[in-house]
Amino acid sequence: MIVRVLVLLLVLLATGCATQRGVGPSPAAGEGGVPAQAVAPPPDSPEAFAALAARDAQLRDAPGWALAGRLAVARGNDGGTLNVQWVQTGAAFDIRLSAPVTGKQWRLSGGAEGAILEGLEGGLREGPDPEALLLEATGWRLPIRQMPDWVRGLRGPGPVAGLLVDAEGRPVAFQQDAWTLSFRDWWPGDPPLPRRVFAEAEGASVRLVVSEWKARPE
Repeated sequence: MIVRVLVLLLVLLATGCATQRGVGPSPAAGEGGVPAQAVAPPPDSPEAFAALAARDAQLRDAPGWALAGRLAVARGNDGGTLNVQWVQTGAAFDIRLSAPVTGKQWRLSGGAEGAILEGLEGGLREGPDPEALLLEATGWRLPIRQMPDWVRGLRGPGPVAGLLVDAEGRPVAFQQDAWTLSFRDWWPGDPPLPRRVFAEAEGASVRLVVSEWKARPE
């Protein structure tokens, strides 16, 4: 009787060991036995910068674009929130700004040769520098020349410092022309485009929230 019990115990132990060795996913499998997915490259890796370069090339080939959204500008103790519609074709820009509360509207248009600002009480103004023209007339500091690149997550001509890139090849932050740029959210797409862009420089700040992108202006 004792011998039979010992034999039975040995059989049960052997079966249990064999079962344990057969349970669980293979080393290449993920959780639940499902094959593991490819791991994204880490931020600021060579693969991430290669994806950034590919995204940049795709965007720079676009002949034009348009966006609509909300713009918050501040300079010292002065600031305000504006609705913005921006159409860009090459170097030519057409920017329409409106105050949500008062309904007042402004239009800044031009290109490489200069700019025209409409909507002022004394009539339109013209000047060779759109940023200086807008600053003098309204007190708002907007880097008009650089923004066509920056709002799309591109670096403009000239030196760039502190470039950080996420795992998907999108810029996280960089500094250029005394401005510090940070990209807080993105619209999905091919390529992805920024949803929220923050820029700061010498006591001035610009915060853009894009509600709509169009690859080509109508």
